[in-house]
Amino acid sequence: MILAISGSLKRSSINSAVLRAATLAAARARVVVDIDDSVRQLPHFDPDLEGMPPDVVLRFRARCKSADGLVLAVPEYAFGIPGSFKNALDWTVGSGALYRKPVALLDVAPPGRGMHARQALDHVLRALDADVTHHSVPIAPRERDANGEISHTKTLDELQAVVVALARRAAQAV
Repeated sequence: MILAISGSLKRSSINSAVLRAATLAAARARVVVDIDDSVRQLPHFDPDLEGMPPDVVLRFRARCKSADGLVLAVPEYAFGIPGSFKNALDWTVGSGALYRKPVALLDVAPPGRGMHARQALDHVLRALDADVTHHSVPIAPRERDANGEISHTKTLDELQAVVVALARRAAQAV
């Protein structure tokens, strides 16, 4: 199972929409992608809680650790990673949940945008020793339907290819 996590808390976020589309696209290839939305429930990282983390943290870590791979879509906010997503990554440090975990990082920003978030994510994911690949899948406004979902066939095909490649990497890592 591939775990999909959005770096945005905004429900209508393009990053969340691309992960929902990736889930549908993956199903066409019989790859299971499950979206995890617990980023919004995680408490602020507190090293004093490392010995006995809250249940929501334990569940998040367990889902990350048990996943064969992760697909992430993270927006840039103030030239970096949104605080809530960085917080989620911080909670994985002590557990090693992302150690050597295959991760596909989706970049949905238009060309020329989002480079600060990519650089920041590279640093953090390197510190977590995740096995990261980058995939540029810029989403134009015309590729979203009236509900904000991604329905463009070419984009769905690209997302399917990314998830299938991630599933293959994950199978080789076992």
